[in-house]
Amino acid sequence: MQTNMNNSLRFRNFKAAAVLLGTLTAISLSACATGPTASLPTNRSAQITHNCKPQESVRFSCELHDHRLLSMCASQGLATYKGLPKDNPGYAYLVVGTPVGVVQYSYPPNPYDYKQHFYKGVSAHVVPYLFVTSEKGEFFFFSEQDVSDPLGAGNWTPENLPEGWSINQKDKKRACARVLEFDNYFAAGVTHDSAWKDKERERSEAEKAKAKQP
Repeated sequence: MQTNMNNSLRFRNFKAAAVLLGTLTAISLSACATGPTASLPTNRSAQITHNCKPQESVRFSCELHDHRLLSMCASQGLATYKGLPKDNPGYAYLVVGTPVGVVQYSYPPNPYDYKQHFYKGVSAHVVPYLFVTSEKGEFFFFSEQDVSDPLGAGNWTPENLPEGWSINQKDKKRACARVLEFDNYFAAGVTHDSAWKDKERERSEAEKAKAKQP
């Protein structure tokens, strides 16, 4: 009788252990399938299309060839100001940042000084354009036809980039790989001085020609 009771007790203990082992195995397999929560894929919806502040208007924004974003941000009402461009009380600036909103560079340092650095005009082919200058000269150029250009948009002049800026050209002629946002920044109230670009080019070419003389 004692032997039968011992055998029955051993069987119940074995059965309980088997059930527990099966439960632990199922939990382990489920954890392996889903992986740790820390390694879940990044939510791509967190990526953005510009690096402007929520209260600002986005005049244009593009993805650079290294996947960072270049945006032209402006105060609300900059483009709808009815007075002369030189009297516009708003501000504008260029900003470079990551696709998750980390700002790296901004120009000009004081956005209210944009009138000294932003110029717009119309080319001989009646194509509106805009360019931005640093203390060294023009460093970014963008024309309206660039908006739909499949080869990319805008152009850098690397030697004239603002102090501290680092742009990886990767031997590409265009600044942007693709345009993400465009809101006709040619009407953004920037200083209209189409002759400046031609004068600056003539000065630059004259200096280069002089440097080549023996």
